[in-house]
Amino acid sequence: MDGTESLVSALYCTATEGDWQVFRGRALRMLCEQLGASSAAWWSRGTRGNDGELTQHPLPFVTQTALAKLSLPRGREVAVLEVSATAQAVVHSPAGRELLHTVLLQYPPRAKHVDEQSLERICMHLCAAGALSMLQFVRRDDWLHSMGRANRGSAALVDAGGAVYAVSSRFRGLLEETGHAGEVLRLPFTLPESALGEEGGEMMEGGLHLRVARCGNLYLLHARKPLPLDALSPREQEIARALSNGKTLKSIARQYGIAVSTVANHTTRIYRKLAIYRREDLIELLHMKPSTVR
Repeated sequence: MDGTESLVSALYCTATEGDWQVFRGRALRMLCEQLGASSAAWWSRGTRGNDGELTQHPLPFVTQTALAKLSLPRGREVAVLEVSATAQAVVHSPAGRELLHTVLLQYPPRAKHVDEQSLERICMHLCAAGALSMLQFVRRDDWLHSMGRANRGSAALVDAGGAVYAVSSRFRGLLEETGHAGEVLRLPFTLPESALGEEGGEMMEGGLHLRVARCGNLYLLHARKPLPLDALSPREQEIARALSNGKTLKSIARQYGIAVSTVANHTTRIYRKLAIYRREDLIELLHMKPSTVR
C-alpha cells in the first residue's frame, strides 16, 4: 500500500473513532505529518453562503475571507490550486451536495509540493470521511431510538444559512411526512436569528417542533412531532409532569420553593391551555405518543 492509500485508509478509520469536530483536527494533523506541510486549514460551507466550519492545525493562520477567494473552476468537482511557492489548495464540491470544501496546505520554504492527482484524491476522501463522521454523529439518536432508549428526536447538522451537512433517516422521514420529499440538501425553512446564538433555541416549523443547539460553528437540529407540553411555559411543563406523577400541590410547592397558591394558579392555566379538567386527563394526555396527539 503506497503512502496515499495508507493515508486515505487512516482517514476513514479515524472518522469512526470520535466526535466529528475532533476528527477534523486529527485529519489535518495527519495531512501535515504525511504530506510535509507545516500548517493546514479546512473550510466546509454551503455553496450559497460563507457560513460553515473552519478548522486549522496547529494554529489559525488564514481567514475565511482569504479562503473564499480560492474558487472552483466552472464545471469542475475538484481542483488543485497553486496558491504560492509555499502553499497549495484543493477546492472540492461533492456531486449531489450543496457543500463546498476548501483545504489549504502551507509548506516550509523550499519543501516539495504534493502532486496534483494524489492531492485531489486525498482531499476528496478527506471530505468523504468528514461526511461519514458527521453522519455517525447525527445518527446516535436513531440508534438509541431503535434500542427503545430515551433520545432527543431525529437530528440534522446544518449551518446558519440552512445548508445540510448530515441528516438522520428519521429527520428525513419527518420532513417527508410534512410535505418535503426527496434528498435533504438544504432546510426547507429559515432558521430564525433568535435560535442561532450560543444558547440555541426552539421553534415550530411545518408542523414540527425543532430544537436548535450550537455545535462548533454549525447547528444541531432535533426534530419531533409536537407534544401537548409544547403549549406550556417551562415552569408549567415542570408542574404538569409533577402533577402527572401524582404529587400534591403542597409537595410541588415545596419542590420548587413557591407558594401553594402559585402552584394552584399554574395548574389552572395548564388545564385551560390543554383543554382538560382533571388530573386523570392530564396523565392520559402526557402519556400519548406524538403521532396520536391531535
